[in-house]
Amino acid sequence: AVGMGRFARASPWELSGGQRQRVVLAAALAVEPALLVLDEPFVGLDPEAAYELRAMMHELTSRGSAIFLSSHVLDTVERLCDTIAIIRQGNIIRLGTTDEVRGDESLEQVFLELAREARNG
Repeated sequence: AVGMGRFARASPWELSGGQRQRVVLAAALAVEPALLVLDEPFVGLDPEAAYELRAMMHELTSRGSAIFLSSHVLDTVERLCDTIAIIRQGNIIRLGTTDEVRGDESLEQVFLELAREARNG
C-alpha cells in the first residue's frame, strides 16, 4: 500500500517529508476505517504516490468507508469529493453535492466569489 516496501528497514530520520507522509497514510489505510479524516493528504507526495492515494481513497469509499478531506487544492477536491463544505472562520458557508456547490462554475471560482463577498461584507 502506498509503495511502502522500499521503506521497511529505513529509519524515520532517513525519510523525506513525502516518504513520512506515505508511512502515516499507510498506517491509516491499513485498518480500512469506516471514517478516515485527512488534512491536506497530498502535500509532499510525488505524482505517483498521489495517484496511488486517490485510487485507494476510491477503493475505500466503494467499500462503504467515508473520507473527510480537508484541502486547499480545489481541483483535487472537485475531482474526488461527492459532498463539499466550504468553511470560513469555522463556519460552513456553502454545503452540498459537488454539483450543487459549484453550479456552472469551477469550485475555485465559487470559492473566490465567496471570499470576495465575505471581504466586502
